Amino acid sequence: MTDTRCRTCGATASADGTTTTLVALTDGVPVYACAEHVTEHAAPPGDLAVTLAQLLDVYRRMYGDDS
Repeated sequence: MTDTRCRTCGATASADGTTTTLVALTDGVPVYACAEHVTEHAAPPGDLAVTLAQLLDVYRRMYGDDS
């Protein structure tokens, strides 16, 4: 199962209830962050690997596919 906790605080959701967001890849491992810490970990704009990983994460969360 994918660990979607925020890299900084360990939360699985932001204060407003939104889930954590995949913001970067470190050595191929997804890095998640809550809304409060997203700028601390965000990949550079235009990082296509992160964009693809975000799309796959949305699919996984919507359809429950954790493969």
